[in-house]
Amino acid sequence: MYHYISRWKNPIAVSPDLFEEHCAAIASKGWQGIGLDDAENFFLQGRPLPKKSVLITFDDGFLDNYVYAYPILKKYGHKGTVFAVTGKLEDGAPRPTLEQVWDGTCRAEDLPRVDAPYLPHALGFDERHDLFLNWDEARLMEQSGVMRVSSHSTWHRTVFVSPEYDGFHQPGKRTRTFDRIDGEVIWGLPRFKARPRLANRAFIPSARLMDAIRQLVPQEKEAAHHFFADAGNVERLTALVQSFTPEELGTYEDDMSMQGALRRELAQARETLETQLGRPERSLCWPWGAYSPDAHSVAKDLGYQCFFTTAMGANPAGQADAVHRFKAKDKPGSWLLMRLNLYSRPWLAKLYATMRI
Repeated sequence: MYHYISRWKNPIAVSPDLFEEHCAAIASKGWQGIGLDDAENFFLQGRPLPKKSVLITFDDGFLDNYVYAYPILKKYGHKGTVFAVTGKLEDGAPRPTLEQVWDGTCRAEDLPRVDAPYLPHALGFDERHDLFLNWDEARLMEQSGVMRVSSHSTWHRTVFVSPEYDGFHQPGKRTRTFDRIDGEVIWGLPRFKARPRLANRAFIPSARLMDAIRQLVPQEKEAAHHFFADAGNVERLTALVQSFTPEELGTYEDDMSMQGALRRELAQARETLETQLGRPERSLCWPWGAYSPDAHSVAKDLGYQCFFTTAMGANPAGQADAVHRFKAKDKPGSWLLMRLNLYSRPWLAKLYATMRI
């Protein structure tokens, strides 16, 4: 399980050079990156796979998966799968990749800005601008037979889950890619505790609270930034919010609203993939590996059949409801080979996963 293939230093980033080392190392030992169709048939029908098969996955749909990972996979004869957040993919022409650098038709410095997700903002802080695949690039990769693009939900969002809060929503540096709330968020709203949308019932801030905050806090970004620069303003906002009881801050969504939200998030992703890529979609990779029984039931009702988690463990044939994966790290190819040898032995994989909890 990869995320970024990027030179940006991040706990979920693997550099292009090390990713190539991973691909070369596993190929040298007889391991083969397989396509998602073959993996689905194994998990759903028990259809045998060649010995030393490995499913190489990339979560989220970052553009670096196309710029760096796609040509490297092709170079070493592997296949891979991008689990994309479909709401992030837009229309556009295919951009240059590492393959064009190799053949001399593009300079490395002219590749898209995939190694630098932050850009300076006029208000004085760095602003997060991750780049994602576009649909032409997704189609190109699928048509090549090297990379499949499948569902990682529509927006990969969180929800508020309780009236507990820490600070306020204000303009500033975002440290996470997927930190958006599934619901309206205004400047000055308390930062209520948040958890993954597909695993939790949402806490909805009250209309009275939202109206009171709008009357105090300007909602234009620059004006809100200046508001929070004044300690007196922050004190007034704090006093305002503290004047509400926990019950007055908001309520929880009912069953019908929650079911509707789950269905929209999962149905739209599947429908978009099928429309854009012209084929049925069977697989869903849970954002953050988090889901509720309700979400799982809704996903099955929508036609998803194979479900990918972030939990480590063995993957026997016929286990489509919870496919295990392990996180690839920015470490040498020898590290990856050791993990593949471990997780390809069911009893050892189960023991190791238990020890790592």
